[in-house]
Amino acid sequence: MTPYVRAASAADIDGICELLHRKMNPAIPLERWYKLMSYQWLDDKPDYGRVVDADGQVQGFCGMIYSDRLLGSNDKGYRTERMVSMTSWYLDRSMRGKGLGRDMLVSSIVDPTMTYATLTNSPKPLAIQEAVGLRVLEDHRYLWHKKSPSASLNLLADVIAITELVPEHERTILIDMSTQPLTPYLLRADGYNNLMFFSIKRKAEHVTWYDLMYASDYAHFSSHAQMIADNLLPESPSLLAADGRFVSDPAGATRDELPVARYFKSERVEPIEVDHLYSELQLLDLKLD
Repeated sequence: MTPYVRAASAADIDGICELLHRKMNPAIPLERWYKLMSYQWLDDKPDYGRVVDADGQVQGFCGMIYSDRLLGSNDKGYRTERMVSMTSWYLDRSMRGKGLGRDMLVSSIVDPTMTYATLTNSPKPLAIQEAVGLRVLEDHRYLWHKKSPSASLNLLADVIAITELVPEHERTILIDMSTQPLTPYLLRADGYNNLMFFSIKRKAEHVTWYDLMYASDYAHFSSHAQMIADNLLPESPSLLAADGRFVSDPAGATRDELPVARYFKSERVEPIEVDHLYSELQLLDLKLD
């Protein structure tokens, strides 16, 4: 039978995880690959992405992690948007050169009511992503170092206390992310409560990065970023980092070009509304490059 692309169902999960573990990245344990299909924040998953089916065998995968996000503000109102984090786009070598990899991606991003984002990329397939309609979400970030000690900043770390101070939709985020490798803080300044999530990981040259994954108010974060770095970062080599679209005032920061741009496709959502939560970054415990 000619190989073809179709939606991935629960019956494909074992085959998908075996393919990804054996051929895409054996360094990621098999049980961790299963997390791409077993996340708990959405019960009614439309599918798990797209697979290439070759005589009943999974020979390719383009993963789709769905979430329903409440976006907006108190001033402009809120609306629910279906977000899709793209993950683990892989095609067995024996299947390449037939257009199947491109077909998987095209099939994955056809619904105009959804927003699609690829937060981790290899430079090799970028031309294909651009050709099928994905556009650059981000190409740079800002970095802050710890400088001289600054005035004390009210950064609340106790999750129970944070939960009592944030609105209901952010309590949902705290619950959804409670089992993920993230650290929440509540910045209380200028009469605002600003919920933030950081991914804290050791990267190259033994530097600990505090990557901003989400903030309820990015302008508020931006205006306090240097003080956050001064209060939050340890004395050991460390950085506070935030994607460029999240930063309105880069005072004190260094601009850093991303190794590979992030991409997205949306007819409904602005780039600043695309954060790094509910994605493969948490489920596979990946570093944000």
